[in-house]
Amino acid sequence: MAFLPIKLLDSADGYLRWKESVLLRLHTVGVAHVLSDDPPAPAGDDGVPAAAAKKWARDDAVCRGHILAALSDRILPDYARHATGRALWRAVARTYDVEASFGLYPRSYDRFLYFQFDEGVPLPEQLAHAEALAATKDPPLSDFSMAHNMCIRLPEKVALVISDGDMTMDRVWRAVLRNEERRIEKEDRELRGTVAREAQEPEGKAAHRRRRQGKLL
Repeated sequence: MAFLPIKLLDSADGYLRWKESVLLRLHTVGVAHVLSDDPPAPAGDDGVPAAAAKKWARDDAVCRGHILAALSDRILPDYARHATGRALWRAVARTYDVEASFGLYPRSYDRFLYFQFDEGVPLPEQLAHAEALAATKDPPLSDFSMAHNMCIRLPEKVALVISDGDMTMDRVWRAVLRNEERRIEKEDRELRGTVAREAQEPEGKAAHRRRRQGKLL
């Protein structure tokens, strides 16, 4: 089976992409379950067949091997001592997962609590980022709470449209996208107006004005 190459983990930079790439590979080979499921009871206890314990041991070894193979030579010796895939996975995450929670909330959700929209930046991109930060809360926010939290942070002209109806993330997205359409339409009108004015100016005057603008820049 051919696999997509995974850039070896060597520092916290790129950890999220590394993590998702390794998880994809572990799911592809069918061994990701050992990271979350408990191993079966020892063979013979509670009627668990020896085959189940043997398969688990094999899956765990494969999982551990894939994780180790995705570590750089520099950090590999620090993690090779972990005997199981789950222990190894948690040890790497403990070092490099900067989004892990060490307080009341995950760090990403902490950032969301202080998040403010910037009207100088396209709102859809900011909303997607804010939604991703808010989604890290455990337990997760309800759709109503998510929409309410976005509404109180969005520019007033957008928030007013959302508050006049059901408070849902779908409604938030529709309002933000409509606002973005209007922003683009306004820029297009201004650009067309500028082009039209330049077309009506005598060539000498237009060229002089462009030269002056160039000097100002």
